[in-house]
Amino acid sequence: MDVDDKVSSGTSDHTTPRTGLISRLKKHLLHDDPNDAITLQPYIQERLTKKAELWAFFLFGFGYFGWSNTTGALFQPLLVQQVARGASHLSSDLITPCPSKDAEIPVGDKCVVPFGFIYVEPTSYTLLINVVSVWCTIVVSLGTSAFADHGRSSRKLMMTFCLLLAVTTAFMFIGPLKPEVWWISGFLMVVGLIFNGVTLNFFDAHIPILARFHPTVIKAMVDHGADSQEHVKAKVQVATFLSGGASAAGYAGGFLLTLLATLVIIMTDASPLVLGYCLIMSSVFVLIFMIAYAFLSHQRTSPPLPEGANVFTFGYVRIGKTMRQVRRLKTMFFYLCAWFILGDGLTSATSMAILIAQDQLRVSNDALIIAALIQYIFAGCSMWFWIWLQNSKGVKPMKVIIINSCLFGLIPIYCLLGLIKSNPVGLKHTWELYLCASLFGLFIGAINSSNRVVFSQFIPLGHENELYAVFEMANVSSSWIGPLICTAIIERAGIRHTWWFLLTQFYIPAIMMVFVNVEKGRQEAIDFYNNEQAEKARAKQLTDMTVLSDSKLMGSEKDLNKSV
Repeated sequence: MDVDDKVSSGTSDHTTPRTGLISRLKKHLLHDDPNDAITLQPYIQERLTKKAELWAFFLFGFGYFGWSNTTGALFQPLLVQQVARGASHLSSDLITPCPSKDAEIPVGDKCVVPFGFIYVEPTSYTLLINVVSVWCTIVVSLGTSAFADHGRSSRKLMMTFCLLLAVTTAFMFIGPLKPEVWWISGFLMVVGLIFNGVTLNFFDAHIPILARFHPTVIKAMVDHGADSQEHVKAKVQVATFLSGGASAAGYAGGFLLTLLATLVIIMTDASPLVLGYCLIMSSVFVLIFMIAYAFLSHQRTSPPLPEGANVFTFGYVRIGKTMRQVRRLKTMFFYLCAWFILGDGLTSATSMAILIAQDQLRVSNDALIIAALIQYIFAGCSMWFWIWLQNSKGVKPMKVIIINSCLFGLIPIYCLLGLIKSNPVGLKHTWELYLCASLFGLFIGAINSSNRVVFSQFIPLGHENELYAVFEMANVSSSWIGPLICTAIIERAGIRHTWWFLLTQFYIPAIMMVFVNVEKGRQEAIDFYNNEQAEKARAKQLTDMTVLSDSKLMGSEKDLNKSV
């Protein structure tokens, strides 16, 4: 019996039960099974997924999703809206500054700020900023994603964009610091959201790659075969653990970051400049965990770029080629259509709840931060519950999405009750904001996590970054439709009527997903990869034949010249 065995069994004379427990815990969490390298590694060309890589993945998710859930969803929009409100003018006289208090605004008048050639309210200004960032994100993400599926660049690209995200966020404090350049906060928010979208794409692409080489998955493949149900089930379980664990870690990171920002605000005030300092703190927060990821992660090797490929255009060419073969991946693209609608609903519902809280409930920033903390607590608990339900009870990820989408749809129904003037509920009180935050947390984490797991099963090998860019494109590209429609509804009918539109954003995709055949989509991905490899083999064979023919021709010419 070796030392480890003695420690784990508690038989060593110098080992207390407490030490044995700590030793077993460390071994379970940090140490890889040495037998895996002997029994499983020979069956794959890449390195087995190690526990250090899993820790790197979750630590990055803790920092990055913590930033995204807190700063990207709350602090940035708050800062931009408050800075725009401070720089606004009366719509009746674009020279007269808008009063600092809403009660002092003349009846029938409103505060507006310039957005290009038009003037909009500060609330609409924030929504339109999001629309611009969406289109820019699509362009950048599609250009870089497929490039990351080749060579050894995906890890470096993700960290580079994360670094740019942190730097851009930190400089947003310039807007409230210098009111004469108030617009710079909106500009930097656009740039930061672009880097956020690209970083998310690269992070999501980790899930199928880490799951594919996980020892549990490789063991199922060796024991039962690559096409067996056991192998598929093992991949889904590991992907569920990775996606759900990253989301739970992100909500925990968001809770911690929000708590730190709350302490800063309590010790000072909730002015736009203080929010700017909170953004600097969030930048430092995400950088700390990015550095931890850099030390623990491993860069896997993908096939090199095709010969003669242009680095700047390859991503767009590759995406275009894949999109032209949509008939081979029908299930995946039908699923993307449903996610297009659902992602729009999730984004828009969150934005509308915050805007109603600010515009009509007149809640303070402190109340919004408390609501965010409540959401993170419920989201983290909910994530572990759904992971347990899927991996222990066999509930499929698609069923989780459908259930939670239908439950999320109850929130717009509840908020529509606020249109009835005599009705005392319907997001008319601050406590209802906290109720909605808890419901958001219960449903949104499970939806996002399970969506990534389902989509990972539809991706052909070697197309992870490329198709996750399409996945995120379907999400963010829909995010401009909701804000744009909601802006139009706000301008014409009022902010509460936006819930009629948002109601459809949950039940339509839920109905669509009932008709998604996951098994068919998984088989389409396998067939796509096999056809692609066959085409490459034929092209290589044709090239070899051409080279051989040319060499024979050159040999004949040489013989002819010698005879002459």
